Amino acid sequence: MAELASSTVTPARERILEAAERVVGDVGAARMTLDGVAQAAGVSKGGLLYHFPSKESLLGALAKRYVESMTDCVEQAKTGTGETDGRDLKACIVGILAQQPRAKIAGMGAALFAAAANDLALLEVIRERIAQYTKQLESSDVDFARAAVVTLAIDGLMMRESMRISCFTEEQRELVVQQLLQIADEAYRRG
Repeated sequence: MAELASSTVTPARERILEAAERVVGDVGAARMTLDGVAQAAGVSKGGLLYHFPSKESLLGALAKRYVESMTDCVEQAKTGTGETDGRDLKACIVGILAQQPRAKIAGMGAALFAAAANDLALLEVIRERIAQYTKQLESSDVDFARAAVVTLAIDGLMMRESMRISCFTEEQRELVVQQLLQIADEAYRRG
């Protein structure tokens, strides 16, 4: 029964996940407690445990939420990039780097690091999504190496920002994003 309840989307569950992201961002994974998340979410510990029976289940849900958030950003960006050959690759750049608020990237990245710090198995949902995307690149009409470099650069910039170690100014960051868009265009040019 707890497994079924934990997968149901409810306002309380969403509030708990949002609070968990904030707590992990504020105090880190090692200091995140279920009591602290429950307090931040404004629910009882029993209410939290109804949705997430353990810290590991909460961290696993954060990892899944991270993947869903990134996927949603890319899907939203696809509608804004137009019908070009490089649309999917450009949507990754625009959706993840250009449109998503930096605070959200940092919070979600912190949640991802929290999951990794506790149990690498919790990252399976992220591994699966990366493998799926890699297969899409392999089967598309793209220069795989260029597309891979773009996706690795996206990941690297996101990780730097999540760890709060990026020293780029806004102008430098924008130059990087523009360069990635240019490389994405070049990845779809036919010889």
